Amino acid sequence: MSWNDADRLSLWGYKMKNRTRKITGAILCGAALALTLCGCGGAYRKEIEQGRLQLQRGQYEAAVATYSAAAERDNRRADAYSGRADAYAALARRAQPYSVEQTAYRRAALMDYKKAYELDKSALRTKALTDYYLFLGDEALSAASGAEASTLAYSYEIADSYYQAALGLDNLNGAAYSKMVSLLLLQDKSDEAEELLRKALAVTSDPALTRLLEDLNAQVSDKEAQARRADALRVLAVTPYYGNPEKCRMSAEQALACAKLLSDGLTGKFYGFSGYGKPLYDKPVYWDEPYPVVGYGSYETDRSKAILADLAGDGVPYLCLFSALAKDNSFEIYGWKDGEMKLAVGEESWGGQQNGVLKELADGAIVFAETMSAAGGTYAGQTFRFRDGGAVVTESWYEAREDGETVVRATRNGTQSTYPRNQWETFYVGVAPGDRTVPFASLSDAISAACPLRDMMTYLNEWAAAISGGAVESVELPPEPSERHRMASAMLRKLFALDHASIEADTRLCYVRLTDCNGDGADELIAAFQSESGAERQFALYEWKDGALLEHPGGSGFNELRMARDKNSGTKGVVGIERRGTLTRYAYTFLNGGEEFQSDSAENRYEIVKRGQAAAIAESEYAVLTGQYETLERLVDFSQLNGDRNYEKVVASLYNMRS
Repeated sequence: MSWNDADRLSLWGYKMKNRTRKITGAILCGAALALTLCGCGGAYRKEIEQGRLQLQRGQYEAAVATYSAAAERDNRRADAYSGRADAYAALARRAQPYSVEQTAYRRAALMDYKKAYELDKSALRTKALTDYYLFLGDEALSAASGAEASTLAYSYEIADSYYQAALGLDNLNGAAYSKMVSLLLLQDKSDEAEELLRKALAVTSDPALTRLLEDLNAQVSDKEAQARRADALRVLAVTPYYGNPEKCRMSAEQALACAKLLSDGLTGKFYGFSGYGKPLYDKPVYWDEPYPVVGYGSYETDRSKAILADLAGDGVPYLCLFSALAKDNSFEIYGWKDGEMKLAVGEESWGGQQNGVLKELADGAIVFAETMSAAGGTYAGQTFRFRDGGAVVTESWYEAREDGETVVRATRNGTQSTYPRNQWETFYVGVAPGDRTVPFASLSDAISAACPLRDMMTYLNEWAAAISGGAVESVELPPEPSERHRMASAMLRKLFALDHASIEADTRLCYVRLTDCNGDGADELIAAFQSESGAERQFALYEWKDGALLEHPGGSGFNELRMARDKNSGTKGVVGIERRGTLTRYAYTFLNGGEEFQSDSAENRYEIVKRGQAAAIAESEYAVLTGQYETLERLVDFSQLNGDRNYEKVVASLYNMRS
C-alpha cells in the first residue's frame, strides 16, 4: 500500500518547524537553564548573564564568544555549553539552508547540547538535547521533500538516527514516538509503525499515542479497502458488465456464489426449465453444450455466454446467461437473494406462443417483458422489474375487443387502463442509443461482449480475491470434458437432430444402436430411418474420430439390416439387405469402407456395385465376396417394426457416458 506525505501529516498533526521562525523561545530556554543551574557569582555569572542578553537581542556571534569565555573560565558547569548551543542553533537557522555554514553551526550546537547533558543530566538538560535531536530529525525530513530516490533514502536514514537518539534519552517521549511513526509511514512501513506504537504504549500510557494507534489502524484499514477495491475495479474493467462499475458493490461471497453456480452448470448439475420450453429429456444439462428444448416445435440451445449486469441499479449485479445458438429469447438470469444465487427470470421460446425480451429504458432501468399467445390469436403479457436479487411483476396486460377495435387493457399498481393497440406497442420498443441518459455502455453492447463461462468464473474468482485481499478461496474451474464425454454429447446431438429434424419431412428414426465396431473401446452409433410410407429406408454409421463425429452413409432401399463381421479383419459393420423379386443386394458398411454386390437367381447373374454402377462377376467370385462376411444378428426388419426403436436405451447410455 502506498502512503503519501499528506496522509501522515494530517493523521498525526505532524508539522515541520519553520526555518525562519523566531528564536525567542530558544533564547529564553537557554536563559532559564543558565539562571537555574549557575548559582554562582563573580565573573562566570556575569558572562552567563551577558550571553543571555545577547541571545535576546539577536547578537548570536557575540553570545557564542561570551559563552565560550565562560566555558573556559569553568568547564565543569553546563550553563555555558547550553547557552552556546542555543546561540549556535540560532546561527544555523539564520544561515543559508543546506550550506556548509549551516551544517557546521548545527554540528557545534549538537556537541554543546551533548556536553551540557554530560555535565548535568537533569530533566531540563535531557529535554534540551532531546528536543534538538527531534528538531534535527524534522529538518532531515524537510530536506527529503522533492529529493531523488537515493537522497530520499539517505534523508530518511539521518532522520531515523536523530529520532532514535531522542528515544534513547527519553523512552517516554510521546512526541518522539509520533515522529518515528510518521517516518515509518513515509517509507510505507505501516506494520513497523503499528509495532512501534504498541511498544510505546507498553512503557507509557500517553493517551495521544492510544488515539494515534486507533487512527493508524482505521486509516490502514481504509487504505487497504481502497487498494482492494481499486484492484477489483481493474478486474471489472475487463469483465463483460452492464452498469456503472464505480457503483458495483458485489462482495467476495456473492462473486464466489456466481462462480459456483457456473461450475455447477459446466458439470451438468442442472435440469433446466419445466413446462413450456423445457429440455427434451429429464437429464442433466451442461450449460456450455447444446441441448434440445421443446417449445413451438423443438430447437437446440445452451447457456454458454455470460455477463454481469446491475439490472436493479443497486450495485449488486445479476448473473445473466445467454445462448449462443438461439437468438434473443433463450436466457436465464440469477440474482443474489436470501444469501444465495437464485433464478430470477428465464426465457425459452422460439417464434411461437411465448416470447420474452430484456428492454433498457432511457434512465438505465431494465425491464423483462414477456408476451404469450392466447385463444383466438390474441395476446397477453406481463412486465418484470428487477429488485433485491429477484424480479417482480409490475404490469400485466391482455388484448380485448372493444367497439370492434383491438385494445390493450393494462394493470399497473392495481389500476387498469385501456390503450389502443398501436399506442401500446410503442411501450415495448427499446430505447434508441441517442436517447440514453446513463454514462455506461448499453445492455445490448454488454450482451454482445458476453464471455464463455470459464472466463467468467476466472473474472469472478479474481474479483473475490481482490476485494477480500486474498482472504477467500477461489472456486476451482472444472476440468475440461473428457474425450468420452464429448463423443457422447456429439452422438446425443446427432440423435436429437435425426429424431426431430429428420432426413426428409416424412422420415422417422426407427432404430438406433451403440456398438464398438473396430474394437478400440469406443462405441459407434448405428441409426436407421424409414419414411412414413415405408418406401424409403436408409441407415448410417457414425464414428467419433479426431474430435468429430464422422458419418458413413449406408445407402437406401433395404428390407432389413444386420450386424456383420469381416472375417479377415474381425471388425464389425452393418449390412443392408434388399430383396426385390429374384434380386438380392448386400450393402456392407464398415468404418474403413464398404462393398456392395448383388445376385439375380432367375437370371443366374452376379454383380459387384461400385459408385452405383454394377459390373458382372463370376459366381465363384461372388461366393468369395459374400463368404468373407458373417452375420452376427438381425438389427431391423423394416417389414415388422414393432415400435421398439432402442432409442431411450441409447439416450440413457450416452447420458451415463457424460456423467
